[in-house]
Amino acid sequence: MKAKIAVSILLLLAIVANTYFYFLKPNNFTQAKIKLSQFDGSISYLGRLSLWRQLVQVNDWQNASLLESQLNQDQVANYKQNFQPQQLQKKLSDLQKNPNKNTDDYLEIARTQTVLGISTQSAEFIKKAHQLDPIRSDVDRLFYQITQ
Repeated sequence: MKAKIAVSILLLLAIVANTYFYFLKPNNFTQAKIKLSQFDGSISYLGRLSLWRQLVQVNDWQNASLLESQLNQDQVANYKQNFQPQQLQKKLSDLQKNPNKNTDDYLEIARTQTVLGISTQSAEFIKKAHQLDPIRSDVDRLFYQITQ
């Protein structure tokens, strides 16, 4: 009998602690879903956008596509252009085909490769950008970060 009471108390404490942490410090997905379920349209939209971005960041494009129709298409297109692997591969291919690359092109190639996980090659493009424009502060800072 005492063992049953002790187990019941432990289970009750576990449930209370779980509930407390669930509502007090929810994770990002939970926060987005809470916002999504709000009656205020602007808060609901921000929750939907946040949930979509989190799905995209974990590379779950299939579930993210279910939310796209309810989002601002300009925001979706811009984010896809900068983070969707297929879009990035196309952008990288186009940039690399350009025979007259400028500093910004080399920096964009380095950024795109980093997002795609090819960061070993991106250092070379930062060095090329620095050769073209060693005075530009952002290029100079990146160059010295990779050389140290």
